[in-house]
Formats: sequence, structure tokens, C-alpha cells
Amino acid sequence: MTDWHDPALVATESFALVKLMHVLGGIYIWELLYNIDLEYSVITRKRRFTWAFPLYLGCRWCPLFAIVSQFLGFDTSNIIDCQAWVVATFMFGYFSFAFSSALIVLRVVALWDRNKVTTTLASVCWLATFVSYIYSGATARAIWDGDSCIVVNAEHTKIAVFSTFISDIALLFLMLIGLLRWKNCQRCGVWWFMCTQGSIWIVLLTLAEVPPVVLIILNLNDPLNLMFQVLALIIMAIGASRIYRGLTDHPALNRYSAKEVANIEWSKDLASKPIASHRYCLTEGTYSAGDTVTNTALFMTLESEVEKFEDGDIV
Repeated sequence: MTDWHDPALVATESFALVKLMHVLGGIYIWELLYNIDLEYSVITRKRRFTWAFPLYLGCRWCPLFAIVSQFLGFDTSNIIDCQAWVVATFMFGYFSFAFSSALIVLRVVALWDRNKVTTTLASVCWLATFVSYIYSGATARAIWDGDSCIVVNAEHTKIAVFSTFISDIALLFLMLIGLLRWKNCQRCGVWWFMCTQGSIWIVLLTLAEVPPVVLIILNLNDPLNLMFQVLALIIMAIGASRIYRGLTDHPALNRYSAKEVANIEWSKDLASKPIASHRYCLTEGTYSAGDTVTNTALFMTLESEVEKFEDGDIV
């Protein structure tokens, strides 16, 4: 039977963990720079700024800080304060998870029309997870082994791992139920697009968060406890930021402004239908003041709903 705490085996797995971190770090830095156009367009005011954008920035840049911190701790040849290093590294990583989940919380709130009960549930879920991140980051421990810093007692991260998994499952459930409430918009392009994104999020959760949960339950040794958490960090950061950009770039949410929609004459047949929470669909195409909209194909909202999107509820 394998002795997972054998010093030689632990040293080998620690070496593999460091190599994995370098590979994932390189992949993420490429992803960050390759898709930096959104940040640039907001800075240059080619895109409007929304209050959801800072969460996107946190989701994108906190992993970079965590990666740089990891490189410093594992690659340095000089003795450093390993305790300060591990706390900083863990905090940056956990903040990345928190920002990723916050983007999903915003989507849940918008899909449920800012329903107080749902908003409270999603917020409490996110806050509970955030508290677990603070605890896990503050209680992280590392020592200098003669060559670099090594994390010890990594099983303490199980609180953060479990809370992240449960929280993301709950938020995904709320998001999908919110989409199902839009029964009258199932022919709309954005509705199907968001359903596709929900399916992608399910796959990401399975690939990213199930392995860390299994390994932290088994608690074989410290390197294995951490190995898939690093992978989960990169997967969730890339996935959440790409999902955000995908919805931001969707033509249905960029074609019309609230003022343009307010100037469209809505047909009596369409306006009289009790579509969920006054959401409507517009036929794909270009509209101007005085046009009459009669059938449904592409998701759009009335003036109040468009303003909600422009305020940054989702994008």
C-alpha cells in the first residue's frame, strides 16, 4: 500500500506541483494578455463603464497576482517570510474565486428581477463563502525548507473548498431557475445564449471543483491537497471572465440604448401579452423611432429593463 506521507513521495509531488503552477501560470498570462481588449476599450471610453466591470477586473487580475506570488515563493533562492507569502498567495487566489462567483450573483439578481428573497439568498451564499476564504487565507501556514517556501497543513483549506463548491452549485441552480422563468422568451437569441453559458458553467464546475473536493476529503498529503485547487483557480477565472465577455459582446445587448427602445412604437398585440416581468423580444434587425414591432426573435427589454442592463446588473 502506498505511503502518501513518505518524504520522498511528498518531495516528488511537491516538485510536480511547482511545475504545474508554472505551466498554468504561463497559460493564464497568455489568456490575460490575449483578451485585454475589453479593459482597453473601457479605459479609452470606447465602451461604457458599468459597476459590474470592477468585479470583472478582480476576476481577471487577482489570479495574476496569485501566480506572481507563487513564482516568488517557489523560485526564490533567498530566505523570505514564508508566512506572509502564503497568506498573500492564498488571499489573491481566494479573492479571484470570490470575484468569479460575484459575476454569477449579478446574473442571478438580474434574472430574478432583483427579487428580494433571491437576492438575499444569493448574497448570503456569497458572503458565507467569502468569510470562509478570509478564514482559510488567514490560517494558512508555510515554512522554509532550505530551498523554497512549502505549504504545510493544507487540509485547512477544506472549508474554502467545500463552501466554494456548495455556493457555486447553489448560484448555478438559482441562475438556471431564473432562466426557466422566461418561458415566453425561449425563442430569443439571448435566452438560448445564456442557457448555453449555463451549460458551460456546469461543465466548468465539474472539471474545476470536483477533483479538489475529492482530494481534500481523502487528505493524502499537502501537495495533492493543493494541486487541483490551483487548476480550479485558473479554470474558474478564465471561464467566468469569458462568460462575462461573451454576454457583454452579444449584439442584442449592444444594439439598442434605453432611449432608442423608448422611441419604438410597440404593437398592441405584443404589448398586451403578459410576457414575464414585462420582458419582450424584438425582431432581429435595425429599428428607429416610429417603427412597429410585431413578432419575436431577439431578446430586448422595455426602457426600464434596458436601463437595468445599462446600469450593470449583468454586463
